[in-house]
Amino acid sequence: MPRLQTIDGTRTPSRLEVSKQLGAGHVLIADPNDDSRERRQSQLRAAGFRVSLARTGFEAIVKATCHMPDWILIDASLTGLEAAETGHLITTCPVTAHIPVIQLSAGQRLPQRIFARMRRISA
Repeated sequence: MPRLQTIDGTRTPSRLEVSKQLGAGHVLIADPNDDSRERRQSQLRAAGFRVSLARTGFEAIVKATCHMPDWILIDASLTGLEAAETGHLITTCPVTAHIPVIQLSAGQRLPQRIFARMRRISA
């Protein structure tokens, strides 16, 4: 994301720079299942991430646009707008296209390699 310049020449920090100052970053979890959503939320919060939750594809698209998370995790069991369609809409929208979208198998824990990469990028 480019750094924005103000009229007086000072720059505003990028979204990632702000996230680093606030902690490990912001993750949106889109998952219709209460148990898996809570498991993933606990895992990410324990690592210092801020977490937003969505129960449907439509809610995920709205929250992605409004909250501008650093990552979006989409569970494959998402209903309403299907998981693939939700991911496609998020990645093709000019406002949210820069946000990495990770699609997970239904109920699967966040894979350790992805979790470690998210932590490393945010550090």
